[in-house]
Amino acid sequence: MANERYKLMIVDDEYEIRQGLRSFDYSAFRIEASEDCENGLFALKALENEPADILVTDIRMPLMDGLELAEKVSSRYPHTKIIILSGYDDFEYAKKCMKHGALDYLLKPLDFEEYEKVLAKAIRLIGQEKEQQVRAAALERKAKLSAHHLRQKFLRDILQRSMTEEAIELESSSAEVMLEENGQYAVCLLRLSSYPEKPRGVGDKDWNLIVFTLDNLLQDLWDEQGMGYHYVDSDGQCSLIVANSDALTALRDNSDSLREKLDRLLSGLKRFRGLFKSHFSYVIGPVVSKPERIRLSYREAGALFHATADRPVEQSEDSAIDEGMPRRDIEQANGHRLVQEAKRFIEENFDRTITLEDVAKHVHLNASYLSFLFKEMTGQKYIDYLTLYRIDKAKAFLKQTNHKIHEVGEMVGYENPRYFTLVFKKYAQQSPVEYRNACFQTDAKDGRP
Repeated sequence: MANERYKLMIVDDEYEIRQGLRSFDYSAFRIEASEDCENGLFALKALENEPADILVTDIRMPLMDGLELAEKVSSRYPHTKIIILSGYDDFEYAKKCMKHGALDYLLKPLDFEEYEKVLAKAIRLIGQEKEQQVRAAALERKAKLSAHHLRQKFLRDILQRSMTEEAIELESSSAEVMLEENGQYAVCLLRLSSYPEKPRGVGDKDWNLIVFTLDNLLQDLWDEQGMGYHYVDSDGQCSLIVANSDALTALRDNSDSLREKLDRLLSGLKRFRGLFKSHFSYVIGPVVSKPERIRLSYREAGALFHATADRPVEQSEDSAIDEGMPRRDIEQANGHRLVQEAKRFIEENFDRTITLEDVAKHVHLNASYLSFLFKEMTGQKYIDYLTLYRIDKAKAFLKQTNHKIHEVGEMVGYENPRYFTLVFKKYAQQSPVEYRNACFQTDAKDGRP
């Protein structure tokens, strides 16, 4: 154990912070900074290939934040020590982090002496646990990967080929899939609108991430909800096997409850619409009896998609675009949706340094085109929207809190107090101090404390 080296993963959406953490001298701790990722989703994917001993992660990130990442990592990789970084000295945040398995909670800007202490603490704990727990973790991961592989193979086979009762009984047991011999089932097919092609502008690396994300989301939104089982093929088609008796009864009775469940599932996928770059449609195959007939429901569902290729049977509420709309109206709707997404990103990240490139990357557009689109759709430049939003937030902080001027500037994304004062005065026609004094005078006149 004396020569043991430890792998550390860094997760932060700000490149400069990732580089700063990588440049730290970890040699005294026998730590290798093996990987850095820009958000929790990328980190979760990377951990599948190479688990880390220590995970250092920011909280606020796109696609998957640090709290959700910590929860998933502590569940899947219980021996990984998680260190949370945050710009907020918030006790509630700290409690949430510890609840999700974090070892410690450090504030930005990082105090490297404190960072060293936490790293030493992590190494000490790993040293105490490593010999017995790493073996157990390795065996557990191997078993999980083996079970996952067997489950995927079995689900693909029962959907796509003829299987005997005996084969189903044997293989379902190995795959840990529970199918009643005399049970009833149906298959829902969920597809991206671009199927079987990839969405425009999506490369192989992004496509693999999309398939991985769909598989993980459906595990949470379908399997874990007791609805049945799911299988995602390499083209991104999602097969949802309905094994829930209440849902099947509702389907036989022509009730809308299964469709409502599917609509809620599609709503759960909306948070990743910037990744998928497409909307979803679904169809529902007929109810069949016995597991060996599941493939018939799958086949009929596929036929429904083919029969309605020009207009899918069910369309996600995620799409605000009607196939019959004129091209100009479609472009307007797309532009409006992208600008709204850009605004949401700004409103969620105004308190840190963000650039037009950051926002463009989030909505998967070229920066110069986003700038043009923003002005075209809102009549306002991107930088003016961002600045006015920050100034409005700063006004609220100045009026409602006792934070110092430079602290208010930092809270709305300005590191330089002088620059914050200049910008505030330009847009508010008075300095932050003048604005705060004016608010206090108004409150005093109105008799408010």
